[in-house]
Amino acid sequence: MDAPLEKPHARPAAVAQYVSPKAERLIIGYWLITAVLSVLFLRDWITAWNVPLTLAHPALMVYLTLSFALSQLMYALVARHGGRPFHTGATAIFAIGNGIAETLAFALVYRLGEVVGAGLVGLFAPTWASVAGFVLGVSLFIIYGGLIHALFWLPVLPPHLDDTPLSQRIRKLRPIAEIALVLGWSLCFWLSRDIWSVVFFHILVDIGLMIKVRPGIFGASSKPA
Repeated sequence: MDAPLEKPHARPAAVAQYVSPKAERLIIGYWLITAVLSVLFLRDWITAWNVPLTLAHPALMVYLTLSFALSQLMYALVARHGGRPFHTGATAIFAIGNGIAETLAFALVYRLGEVVGAGLVGLFAPTWASVAGFVLGVSLFIIYGGLIHALFWLPVLPPHLDDTPLSQRIRKLRPIAEIALVLGWSLCFWLSRDIWSVVFFHILVDIGLMIKVRPGIFGASSKPA
């Protein structure tokens, strides 16, 4: 996913000079934890191929495409790679690995909110249980997405956000685009129990990150070309 919106210059020097092997271990550990939890709690979603159900909602597909395009456009306007070379192999590993693993993490958090919200509201207002589950699922998704990017991805990725006045203005609007993205992905979970369409869009997001940021992981060089 996209990195958070904090100023890159606010990072401590020790974080800016991150060690690539350590970053790789953190990422792989995150993926493994997510995989284990997903096998336990998301097996029915993982084994179901519900992409046709999402495709049967043209308005949802348009929304997913437009929200993705908006988020990537705004990210492209503020992200810089600092001269680091692009690495196809590292991009493939990260985009596919993280596209799957972090989508599973998002689905886990969303499903937790949906189960809790629907269960509680269903006790006194059964007709609103599904909507309440969706609202709480989206809320937890947004909270988790913000925390994981601030506490995990910010230390792992190199400083890469442009700090010009124009960039500062764009970065203030980026949370709106990210929330729009989260809403679309949550609609996939809610309406069609479709995790694989979200994986597809997440892989595209991560390809964009690797093109614009080019972190020195999985064989990519962290030194400017």
